[in-house]
Amino acid sequence: MTIHVFAGPTLSSREVRAHLPDALVAGPVKFGDVYRAARQQPSAIAIIDGYFERVPATWHKEILWAMSEGVHVFGASSMGALRAAELCDFGMVGVGAIFEAFRDGELEDDDEVAVAHGDESTGFVPVSDAMVNIRATLRRAAVEGVLSEPTRDALTALAKGIFYADRSYPGLLEAGATAGLDAQELSRFRVWVGVGRVDQKRADAERLLEQLKAWQRTLPRPKRVDYSFEATDAWHEAERAASTGLADAKTSVARVDEGVLEELKLGDQYMAAHAAASAFGWSLDAARRAGVRPDALAVRTAVETFRRDAGLSERQAFEAWREAQQLNDAALTRFFEDRARASWAQPLSESLGHGHLRSQLQSAGVYGALRERAERKAQRLNELGLASPSLADAKLGETELWRWYFVERLERDVPRDLDLFARSAGFAGIDELRRAALREHCYRVDEASEQRRPSGASGAKLRRKT
Repeated sequence: MTIHVFAGPTLSSREVRAHLPDALVAGPVKFGDVYRAARQQPSAIAIIDGYFERVPATWHKEILWAMSEGVHVFGASSMGALRAAELCDFGMVGVGAIFEAFRDGELEDDDEVAVAHGDESTGFVPVSDAMVNIRATLRRAAVEGVLSEPTRDALTALAKGIFYADRSYPGLLEAGATAGLDAQELSRFRVWVGVGRVDQKRADAERLLEQLKAWQRTLPRPKRVDYSFEATDAWHEAERAASTGLADAKTSVARVDEGVLEELKLGDQYMAAHAAASAFGWSLDAARRAGVRPDALAVRTAVETFRRDAGLSERQAFEAWREAQQLNDAALTRFFEDRARASWAQPLSESLGHGHLRSQLQSAGVYGALRERAERKAQRLNELGLASPSLADAKLGETELWRWYFVERLERDVPRDLDLFARSAGFAGIDELRRAALREHCYRVDEASEQRRPSGASGAKLRRKT
């Protein structure tokens, strides 16, 4: 179960991993980060910190898309609290007092959680204090008798009037003195704040991580939403922009799979596997762009089709396959949901494939020879009255036909499931395969007899009686 966490400066990556050792931790979230993280199919994405000014902020729609793809999205503390308050009605989970204040309308401005901070090389070290922390600190000071309520309110108003990047307790105290606030109270507060200040952002972030830890133990299933994601033109453009960073988003999964890739290449299986994966990927992408959300029937159909095609109809065999492929409950659900989506786009994929197949064959230098043989075969079989021959026309039984086709022509054993082989080879089913095999057998027999026939002789042994 993978969880992506966007944090800094509220918590460092080390502090996040102290709560969630296996989490994938990145810095403050920005536009495209949630989309790219969701493409890696994690169980959850947790947003704590995010950029506000220097780069585009994370977009609401990428969070909605992530949830529609089955990813649970949590938020707290800073940018996470803002987005969770805005999207909690759609299923994003907000945690903590700051989220609740934004959700309930007590807070409205982004600058309440914004701070100035360093870059990644500094660990995103903060260089200003957040307004929400200052509010919480002033409230506590009043409760503990360090400040009177009028002085607390005055300092709160002064802090709100300071630009977020310049907010700090020394600056606030200076502003309070300039405003003529009680010097004794300010002096008392200056001493107390060193140990009494409240870091509400940190408290909420740690609460979120603890909630995620408990959530992991429930072995949650993929997220279900009750809205239909609209893949608008604006969304497609946003996808394009966000995808430019995918090539650089190397994950631990990709690194782990390097060994598998090497084994594929050594076995001369890489290109075939890559071609199949690409076709599946394009089908899945087309379905996602169209906003396809498979229902229970579509997923059940995908399960049954896969188990039949893979020869895993028996539950024991299926469970052994599942264990060998390292698919837990959540991953297995996503596996079949993706296949249900891709099956929706299969007719489109086949149409695209047929539309470009001629060009592909020409680039491989085989189209001309294939076309010439096909025309020669069609002409000869038509002359013989064998355009669609039967087993009787070929003077073969069913077993003899398959032995000829597989053992003699393909030099392989006859498969146990002929219909499965037919569909995997591109035929509509066993009937279409049988017709093609019979046509090929009749044509080859005629070719062989033609080679043995004396020059100038005519006729054929395989002519349908009419």
